[in-house]
Amino acid sequence: MRHLRIDDLPLDLRRRWAAGRVWAAREAPYLASALLALDPVVVDASGEREPMPDLRAFPADQAWHVYIDPRVLFTVEVRELGFWLLHQVSHLLREHAGRFPGPPAPERASARPGGPRTADQRRWNVAGDAEINDDLHTATLELPDSAVHPSRLGLPEGWIAEQYWDALATEPESIAAMPDLDSDCGSGCDGQERSWNRNEPGLSGLSARLLAQETARQIREHTTERGDTPAGWQRWADQVLEPRVNWRRQLAAQVRRGAADVSGRVDFTYRRPSRRASAVPDVVLPSLRQPLPQVVLVIDTSGSMSDSMLGQALAELTGVLRSLGVARRNLRVIACDARAYQVQRVRDLGAIRLEGGGGTDMGAGIDAAAALRPRPDLVIVLTDGYTPWRSEPPPGIRVVVGLMDRRGKTPDWAETVLIDDTGGTRV
Repeated sequence: MRHLRIDDLPLDLRRRWAAGRVWAAREAPYLASALLALDPVVVDASGEREPMPDLRAFPADQAWHVYIDPRVLFTVEVRELGFWLLHQVSHLLREHAGRFPGPPAPERASARPGGPRTADQRRWNVAGDAEINDDLHTATLELPDSAVHPSRLGLPEGWIAEQYWDALATEPESIAAMPDLDSDCGSGCDGQERSWNRNEPGLSGLSARLLAQETARQIREHTTERGDTPAGWQRWADQVLEPRVNWRRQLAAQVRRGAADVSGRVDFTYRRPSRRASAVPDVVLPSLRQPLPQVVLVIDTSGSMSDSMLGQALAELTGVLRSLGVARRNLRVIACDARAYQVQRVRDLGAIRLEGGGGTDMGAGIDAAAALRPRPDLVIVLTDGYTPWRSEPPPGIRVVVGLMDRRGKTPDWAETVLIDDTGGTRV
């Protein structure tokens, strides 16, 4: 099987290819940069004993090569060609290959032209198609008869591929009943190798991520200027430009890391004899001790703080500190608005007295924590960020800020976890 360049095709086929890409860019101008990044590869199986693979969907690989059967290109309408280019770009931008939930199989019958894909591959292809095609079905862009749409599966629009994958597991007859849903979108859809893949460098992973960010910015601009961007693409752009992560895990990781840094230290002490003292009776040897982390929680109790979010964050910290075990005995709490209130020693964060309600100065709370004896190793600050901060970190103290309002500010010298009330955090 040979691979040719698009320039090796006759003029009429080159014009048809160009027309299809121009049509696609006109229908979805926010995807124009991604369309231009596609590298066309012509597959020539003439003279081969094995049949030509099915390239009706103009499949792509993860390096952004898109594969062309000259016979299909000769017969396809420009509008349908443009649709499939938009379709393949959608698989690549949404990283369906990396999201493939099925098991990898390095040796598969489908590696040969015409060989059937596995049931998992076919099911994921349909699920991915359902996710992206409802965003390609607009007033001016119609789906080809062979394209998957959630309505054809009897499923709701607006789901992601994983939801369609789960739904199709309980209704496999939805796929079996429609043999025309057998278009193969290639390794750009499921990450599994195909016999027609060129296996040469294409768009690198870094370049693909930069292209995704640029496409996301174009989607936002298009939405602002024209307001007709499909909802799925708007959600995707938000995720690319402001990805969500689990703030609970981030907060737990930061607290555990700070405690582990201290727990891993050892120091010398003369308070108890060394076990090796008998070896040198004329010398007083120190013993080793492992200090327990001293943790101070500074809570912003100013009037701008949300009670619900504060309660949620305290509940999460209760679980984290419980997992630290003995470190709970060394937990101290300082409520702070414009000034720091009396330090509280608690074994349960539910027993904290939240004093205050005036202005805000978390610097006062951190200063009060740094002045405590024994000196804290880790200071956790829960605040909305509408506060002045120290210009320098307190010496020898690690500070973790749980920021509850993304518009608030935190100092560069602190570790910041952005907390919101939707289960995720924008980073």
